[in-house]
Amino acid sequence: MSTNNGNQENVRSKNVLFEDHQLSDVLAPDVNALSQACDAVAAHELLATYQSDEFTGSNGNISQRHPEGGFLITGTQLTSKHGLGPADFVHIADYTKTDSGYTANYHGSRLPSSESLMHWHLLESFPEVNAIVHVHEFNDRLYGNRELWAEFKVVETARPGVPGTIDLGEVACEAFADIGHYVILKDHVPPWDQHRTGAVVLGRTLAEAVGRTLFIHEVLQP
Repeated sequence: MSTNNGNQENVRSKNVLFEDHQLSDVLAPDVNALSQACDAVAAHELLATYQSDEFTGSNGNISQRHPEGGFLITGTQLTSKHGLGPADFVHIADYTKTDSGYTANYHGSRLPSSESLMHWHLLESFPEVNAIVHVHEFNDRLYGNRELWAEFKVVETARPGVPGTIDLGEVACEAFADIGHYVILKDHVPPWDQHRTGAVVLGRTLAEAVGRTLFIHEVLQP
């Protein structure tokens, strides 16, 4: 059972920079694998809880392709990513391009994650990818020894991407010359958590994406 506070689940954050269109409030029936993935990553403080000037939330997000099209992703403003249930995930059917930006067409009772547009762009760009893990890793691990980057296929985006927009997906996509790369999102450092920086991992399977995320967390330990 989810431990997240439902009172803020449909309060729109200023971090969500796309429009949303709720197709239904139907919940995804089987989120066990995604929930377990969140537990595994959160156990290493890579999806840490934070307090912003708007609300209490938690860093990062994890997604997986949906068998009927689109993808499942953690919802926005989850106070914790431990012990998530069906109501904590959103099924995004697709995004629609509009004159003013993009609209997320989704099923679920919670608004989509603020970075779901990045996930959508990466999944559209890499058909062989079935899961994405976006974490906020400790800066001392990411930047403590850059000489290890080449050995473990760690790269950094050429420029900062605009959080919550298609731009972040595009700049991340450019860095994935190999889907096995571990991509650091340059300067993706929220004001409420300045000792961590965002990073993205792709996987042909959810287990592969989670495993690589945790492997890099360990091998870059100072």
